[in-house]
Amino acid sequence: MEADKQTQQLIRKAIHGSRDALEDLVRRIQQPVYSLSLRMLLNRQDAEDAAQEIIIRVTTNLKGYRFEGPFRAWVLRIAVNKLKTVRKTFAEKRMAPVENLDSILDRYEAKGWLSKPLEAPEPYLEVETRSICIHALLSALNRSHRLAFILGVVIGVDSREGAQVLDISPAAYRQRLSRARTRIKDFLAGNCGILNDTNRCRCSCILPAYLENGWIHPDRPMFTDQHDTDEEPARLGEYLREMDELGQLSALYRSVSPSSPDFVARVKRIYDDQHYRILADPKLEAAHRRSGS
Repeated sequence: MEADKQTQQLIRKAIHGSRDALEDLVRRIQQPVYSLSLRMLLNRQDAEDAAQEIIIRVTTNLKGYRFEGPFRAWVLRIAVNKLKTVRKTFAEKRMAPVENLDSILDRYEAKGWLSKPLEAPEPYLEVETRSICIHALLSALNRSHRLAFILGVVIGVDSREGAQVLDISPAAYRQRLSRARTRIKDFLAGNCGILNDTNRCRCSCILPAYLENGWIHPDRPMFTDQHDTDEEPARLGEYLREMDELGQLSALYRSVSPSSPDFVARVKRIYDDQHYRILADPKLEAAHRRSGS
């Protein structure tokens, strides 16, 4: 998504009326925008609604991009400003602060949730369990720390770009990211069986409780594709155990790559809506210039 020459050309063409260029831009931004929205809100429908509004804001305000910095940072800033205003989700309201999660896991263990593994579970269900766990954990952070974590750990935004996106100083961004990363890392390092074989919480053990409580819908997974995860649980564990803790954390979250819906068709439906001016009409703009309006 960087503002390279190709992206700049697309932006200019879209501003001057090219639908093809606009559609190409939407395809470029929809995955990171949806990924950020889903990880922030932890609800597929809420994330789709937020991502669609963000993409519409981006495409209807392309003239506001000054070509002075990364296009990605400009898009992500619009996304962050929108996501900050979304009402708290059910997951956010129910999730305890990260400092209290060990005691909650103690209660799960006392209920026997961690000692009743599902025999031969479908691999995609294990992946979905892991995905739900690590992303629900983000809800234990306040939104400012959660945004810094997603931007820095998942998307890989550096301190300069992160400062632009969040409208804070690079030093403040680094501090916010460090605090968020440490809190998540400490909990996972002490409890997650993927990172350490001796830890108590394992996806295959907690999966039955997730299914029973309706936190996972086998026919409607939130993060995974039912057909592409046959070997992933075993592979991922071996891969992560070769890394240091910070490397493990980045690899664990980046291993979850939810597919974005195709927002191009949705944007097409509002091309002719008088409430939006996504595309410039060159003839109309020329007429306006000639008339001085």
